[in-house]
Amino acid sequence: MSAETAPPPAHRSLFNRTMGAVFAVIFLTWAGLIVRELADISLLQSRNGQAENKLWAQLVRAQLQDKLDDPAAINAALGDLEELRNAEWRQKGHRTPHSVVQVWQHGQLRQQLAPPDPKDRAPPQLERLESDKLWLYTEASAPEQGLTVRRWQEMPGDWHFSVKGFSYYARPLLYGLPLLVLPVWLLFRRGFAPLRRIGAQISQRSAKDLSPLPSSPYVELAPVVNSVNALMSRLQQRLEREREFLLDAAHELKTPLAVIQLNAEQLEGSAATARQAEAAQRLTEGVKRATHTVHQLLALARSGADLDAMDMREHDLVTLTRDRIVLASQLALRRGIEVELSAPEECRIRMNRENMGSLIDNLVDNAVKYSPPGSQVLVRLAPQPEGGLGLSVCDQGPGIPVALRQKVFERFFRLHDGEQPGSGLGLAIVERAAAQHGAQLRMDDGPDGRGLCVSLSFPAA
Repeated sequence: MSAETAPPPAHRSLFNRTMGAVFAVIFLTWAGLIVRELADISLLQSRNGQAENKLWAQLVRAQLQDKLDDPAAINAALGDLEELRNAEWRQKGHRTPHSVVQVWQHGQLRQQLAPPDPKDRAPPQLERLESDKLWLYTEASAPEQGLTVRRWQEMPGDWHFSVKGFSYYARPLLYGLPLLVLPVWLLFRRGFAPLRRIGAQISQRSAKDLSPLPSSPYVELAPVVNSVNALMSRLQQRLEREREFLLDAAHELKTPLAVIQLNAEQLEGSAATARQAEAAQRLTEGVKRATHTVHQLLALARSGADLDAMDMREHDLVTLTRDRIVLASQLALRRGIEVELSAPEECRIRMNRENMGSLIDNLVDNAVKYSPPGSQVLVRLAPQPEGGLGLSVCDQGPGIPVALRQKVFERFFRLHDGEQPGSGLGLAIVERAAAQHGAQLRMDDGPDGRGLCVSLSFPAA
């Protein structure tokens, strides 16, 4: 069968697109959760940190109200509170937040407790009595004693916005994605398997197989399968109507054409003048050409029949080819063309004798018609090394350009229109008959690059 025009390669994958969409949703969900977490940190933890800061400032004020006259007692009280705070954060499993505590009485600084220069942040600006991006500020007062406790505590959760915080939040995604890839890939591969099976069923069918696809139990695939089946049903009906029309039209034309040909031959034999004889001859040639076209239409309709309806039997292809060459010998003799057959004694294959005869007739007839007078047509039959049988017909005519070797199989297409009589159906019949017998059809240049060589490879039995 002739090589079909290959469809353009597909560059997109629904499988990859769906996989990408799933992981995009996972990533966007993760990013949304991170944004929400950061917003929570910015608002809630800041509020909670300030509440804790106020609480510890109130505790310091309460502890120092009766110790203002004893500096040692003030230091001891501040140390006990700091130790208590450290113990609380150790139990939580977190680092104790940095803090700075100042004790003022009547406008004078009595005591200050500060961390030993925190390395992960700049110290608070003690002259600014307000919160900033790094430190929360609060104060607690006892006006009757002139006592004011000023306290700065680091802004909680700001490490989340650092490189360490990003690595903390990215770690689950980086660890989880490799574990998700394989299960998601397997699930989607299994989910797309019915679609791949439908594609395989369609691709394995021949051009003649228009039977419906098996129904799909999946809701998503059922509309596709039903639409394809409906399309194939319409194609089947159209092909049947076309074939019936060809058969009916050809059969209806055979009888009147035979009558016209018989009367044209009588007119040609009884013509009184040269002009009448010439007209009768042209009429006879026209009727022969129309009769040939009708026979080609019948052969084309038969070659489009289903394989199951064909009578396939084992025959000797060498004998059939020899008989068909004999039928073409009259035209070959008139043109001085030698038709040579190179074949073994016998090659038996399963075939439909009528369709195979039409195939050989059209190949040999085309080769003889388009070969120059005095040339040679070689018909070769030979077993192939990989099994099967090869049939080739080579001529020394003008050949067919490579760009048109696919188009010549279209019905009614004639490359050398007007040079030789014909219907433009011969190679279409050859292609269909070759397909019915499972043969691969190929066109090459003839020997020494001259002419055309049509080759068929029949599969092994």
